[in-house]
Amino acid sequence: MNSSSKTLRRWIYSGAMLCAVIVAQQPKAAAATLSNGWNYAIDSFNDGVTGLQIGGGEFEFYGIAVKETSDTAFIAINSNLSLGGYANSGVQRGNINYGDLFFNFSGQDFNTANAKGNLFGIRFAEGNDSGVATTGVYSKVTAKNVTQINSGFTNLSQFNDRVKSAGGTPSMGDLSATDPYFEQTGTWTVLNSIATGTKVGEISFLTPATLSALGLNFAQFNAKGSQTIGLSFNKSSMPSGSYIANLFAECANDAIAIKSSFTKEASEPVPEPSTMFGTVAGLSILAAKRKLKC
Repeated sequence: MNSSSKTLRRWIYSGAMLCAVIVAQQPKAAAATLSNGWNYAIDSFNDGVTGLQIGGGEFEFYGIAVKETSDTAFIAINSNLSLGGYANSGVQRGNINYGDLFFNFSGQDFNTANAKGNLFGIRFAEGNDSGVATTGVYSKVTAKNVTQINSGFTNLSQFNDRVKSAGGTPSMGDLSATDPYFEQTGTWTVLNSIATGTKVGEISFLTPATLSALGLNFAQFNAKGSQTIGLSFNKSSMPSGSYIANLFAECANDAIAIKSSFTKEASEPVPEPSTMFGTVAGLSILAAKRKLKC
């Protein structure tokens, strides 16, 4: 075999190996949380506090998922808490609901972003204690505590201790239960509701049939809460880039957070392995031919 043939074979082999490495790495990047275009964060199944019950009660949050197209963001929440809330005659409104959903693109911890008005928020539970008038997407958001008026926990450390004392496992989906992203101690330091904000968009609620057609499947993670709440909004209401989104019950009896990102435009399709191999091999052959001409 002459030297030019050996060179050509080495180029082709190198291209094939590069393709193999790229293809092999793709599932690893997506296997943890990504499925059918949805990015999932799954919470502990035994850290919801409902009276004396720990786990599986009305306030158990199971998971949150996010999907995007070029212009629309889709959010799905799986839990046991209905959108109508949980009746409790001992609280201000006689009802404990979801807090508001916060998005933080700043790269700062929650309290820092809050102090600077750098949060975005979505009020989706019409009957909650939010400080904004209507459901929708809000920018320049500041957050407030409503656990105090909802028979809730004073701080996150108190919640974590309560769950652990009963044999549960506190967590927050993509964040650990004690992640410094949130204030853990202090008095009424769980910021779980929008205090102020500027409305920048509307939300639309999605039926179970629509969510299923979009490929949503919490059951694959054994997340089988009795309620799945779906909503969508125009991505122009928020910036692109990485974010942490989080949601508490108004009493902070459970919470969940997800780390994800929004892109400016629809993602380019990933080439098929055969196409990738052909491209790399073709470039290898072309380079080898050029080398022979020199």
